[in-house]
Amino acid sequence: MSNSGWHKVEFQDFINKFNKNIAIDTSPTILYSKKDKEHEAYNALIAFFFISGFLLIYIAVSMILIELYFSLILFVVVIIVGALTDGILLLMYIRSNIAIRPLESWIEIYESLTEGNETYYCFSYYIVFSGKCIPNKARNVVYKLYQENLLKSKIDITQIEIYLKRSREETNKLDVLGYFFQYGEGKPFKSEDIDRNLWKFFPYETSFNENYLAIANWDHQYEWRNDLELDFDKLHDYAPWVITTWNEEKLKPLTDTYKRSLNWDLRQLESDPKLKPWLGNLETQTYESFRAYKDLQLMNEAIEKVIGNDKELNKLKDLKGYLLKIKAYFRDLNY
Repeated sequence: MSNSGWHKVEFQDFINKFNKNIAIDTSPTILYSKKDKEHEAYNALIAFFFISGFLLIYIAVSMILIELYFSLILFVVVIIVGALTDGILLLMYIRSNIAIRPLESWIEIYESLTEGNETYYCFSYYIVFSGKCIPNKARNVVYKLYQENLLKSKIDITQIEIYLKRSREETNKLDVLGYFFQYGEGKPFKSEDIDRNLWKFFPYETSFNENYLAIANWDHQYEWRNDLELDFDKLHDYAPWVITTWNEEKLKPLTDTYKRSLNWDLRQLESDPKLKPWLGNLETQTYESFRAYKDLQLMNEAIEKVIGNDKELNKLKDLKGYLLKIKAYFRDLNY
């Protein structure tokens, strides 16, 4: 048993002892916004409409002046060049208009045997998103370079812990105690002022009456559906909200081998359960991690080393001349 009082249980051993349905039935239902997207190339869309308007005007003028002057070669060249440019611009916009969504959930199971023969379990669910988009466009590009060169993947992984206790009456039954996760209630969705050390425990009863967990912000922290309904602007500005549940195909055990392939040590995640139910009231226990901002720290260090602290980064043009140097910086860290 580890010093924390928890030890990891192999998923197959657990379902042999209990059954696999409890992991699926206990998995958190997630609400996510369809407006959680990568930055869209609005300049390309504006240029598309501008060129489209120019082509329509050019065709109209050419038809009006056809008896005075008309060059078939010039007309065809302008139409072809304009149409190709429009196609490229539209493709750039469509490719940038990418929604971020949850893909699947991984699970680790931990067990603790304490004095008095009480047995506790922690189901650690890792909700995997297709990506993450920092509101600051320039820093978002640097973050993508960090993911590409160090993490080797652009997926975003979040963690929700659910604590359980073996029933005294039925030894093959587990009673759910509650949820523990990064709580982002009340923050605007695009606010960069996030607190990754604000973890909070909620009793299991909080999830009753379809009070699902909703994505609180771009960093994929969580708040409750009831919290969201009190935040009128967020609820309506980021609608529609989509319900995601997990079945046997989308819920997978997370192995140590797979963790290594994900460069787990470079991520801000810590696998060991954060709370100790045998010590008493879970709602009063707290947790802070020295790894909470590891990804953002690495990103900021790259900016400081390559660009310096005296230059503001807000727009893509602020990165002009630095992208290859930043990519090389991350590549050198990887080696």
